[in-house]
Amino acid sequence: MRERAELTASELAARSGVSLPYLSQLESGKRTNPRMPIRRALAQALGVTAADLPTSDTTTDEQ
Repeated sequence: MRERAELTASELAARSGVSLPYLSQLESGKRTNPRMPIRRALAQALGVTAADLPTSDTTTDEQ
């Protein structure tokens, strides 16, 4: 999703207030199902709803 929004990981981290290491762990699948405040912050930064964000049961190819 981040790449479709044409954002680097650093840009998304800065826009969302989510740390770059945490974001990296989410994208790599090392962390799953972030709490709702983090999902909302990421969604807002990406211009989507929290429901639009991938969940732990989707593949990383879709992210």
